[in-house]
Amino acid sequence: MAAVSTRSAAEGATEAGPAAAMDRVLRAEHEARIAIAECERESAAAIEQARAQRRALIERTQARIVKLRARIAQALERRTAEILERHRRASTAELEQLADPARRDAALERLAARLTTSTDAQPGA
Repeated sequence: MAAVSTRSAAEGATEAGPAAAMDRVLRAEHEARIAIAECERESAAAIEQARAQRRALIERTQARIVKLRARIAQALERRTAEILERHRRASTAELEQLADPARRDAALERLAARLTTSTDAQPGA
C-alpha cells in the first residue's frame, strides 16, 4: 500500500503542477485586464485633457479674433471719417471758389480761350 500511497502523492504533485500553472495564468490574465483597464482610464483622461486644452485654445483664439476685428473696425471708421472730412473741406473750398463771381468768370474765360485757340498756337504743341 505504501507504493499506492506514493503513487497518489506523485500524481497529486503532477496534478498540482498544471493546476498551479493554470492559477498563475489566470492570475496573470486578471492582472493584465486590470492593467489594461487602468491604461484605458489614463488614456481617456489624457484625451479629455487634450480636448479641454483644444477648447481653451479655440476660445482664446476666437477672443483674439473678436478684439482684432474690433480694432480694425475702429481704425477703418477713423480713417473713413478722416477721408470724408478731407473731402468735405475740399468740397467746401471748391464751392467757395465757385461762389466767387470774379473767380468763376475768370475760370470761364480761361476755359473759353483754351477751347477757341487753335492747337498750333498753344505752347508745347
